[in-house]
Amino acid sequence: MSTTPQLRRLLFETLYKNRYLYRFASTVPFAGQWRIWQRLVMTRIHGHDILELGCGLGDLLADMLEAGYTCRAIEHSPQMVAAARATLRKRNAGLESWVMQGSAQQLPFSDNMFDTIISTFPNEYIFDPATIAEVKRVLRPGGRIIIVEAGTLLSVGYLQPLLLLIHFLVYGSTGKSTQRHNQASENIFTAEELPTTVFGKLIPLEQFDLRRSSERVCSQRWEVYITTGKKPE
Repeated sequence: MSTTPQLRRLLFETLYKNRYLYRFASTVPFAGQWRIWQRLVMTRIHGHDILELGCGLGDLLADMLEAGYTCRAIEHSPQMVAAARATLRKRNAGLESWVMQGSAQQLPFSDNMFDTIISTFPNEYIFDPATIAEVKRVLRPGGRIIIVEAGTLLSVGYLQPLLLLIHFLVYGSTGKSTQRHNQASENIFTAEELPTTVFGKLIPLEQFDLRRSSERVCSQRWEVYITTGKKPE
């Protein structure tokens, strides 16, 4: 039996208060693939001015800054704000003030300010209409929000089936495939656009006139589900 939503929420709140637990939980149970999944957004960024919602430890934020993008980040947890700022200091990437504590439902930015908004493995805030209303407000015409909603290991090898059991106990059934894909190498990714899909359907993009697209990215070891919402020109 998987954890209840209340217990799962308590678990996540505990992780968000401790950078070391967060690092462990985003690395070991996912066989070290979490950062690879995060970085899938890098080839999907539109424009130059980027906002990250829920930046966690700040690794992806530093990646984007090092790639030359102008970035800001909003993070609800003060512990994660401190951790992300420490990451920027360590990697000498950007200013600490670019990581702000705040709410995705009340973004402290002007209208039409960002070309792309990034959200990787968000919690319940991404399903709140107030969040998507703010996303639309701060996106420029033609801008987009890229949401890496879910990633799952495939049942290959000896370790990953055990990790999948742990995922089920924590998250419950994801409804995603756990069969091995026929890839030549785990370093080769394939992307498949999904016209209709069950994932991402609770994110109210259409309610705010954001055009939805859905994508599944696969390797030999995993598959990741990405939802994109584009603001009209």
